[in-house]
Amino acid sequence: MQPQILVNFGYGGRTMILADKIIEERKKNGWTQEDLAQKLGVSRQSVSKWESAGAIPDLKKIIQLADLFEVSTDYLLKDEIEKENTDISCDTDCVLHRVSMEEANAYMNEKKKAAPMLANATTLCT
Repeated sequence: MQPQILVNFGYGGRTMILADKIIEERKKNGWTQEDLAQKLGVSRQSVSKWESAGAIPDLKKIIQLADLFEVSTDYLLKDEIEKENTDISCDTDCVLHRVSMEEANAYMNEKKKAAPMLANATTLCT
């Protein structure tokens, strides 16, 4: 049996192992072990072993789990990282939505292209 990974959940010293976090996140999403297994391309037995701490997912599966659960790998693995606060509030009436990494990169690339022109325009104004 592999050693368990202990993870401090940040609530008064309570610790949760990786297995507990997988169970919690899976249930939070309303998925069965079979559902999660299908999304990850593994057997239901693999998910069961992870959740019983009988096995630890490999690194690629941990990354996939983090993506599916919309949490960081740090949250899943590190003891000093608390669950991220995904409740974002806005002071004004604004609309917030998640973007994919590809969308974020495309946005940043467009901003990089426009930056020199903006810098030149700013120089002309002073």
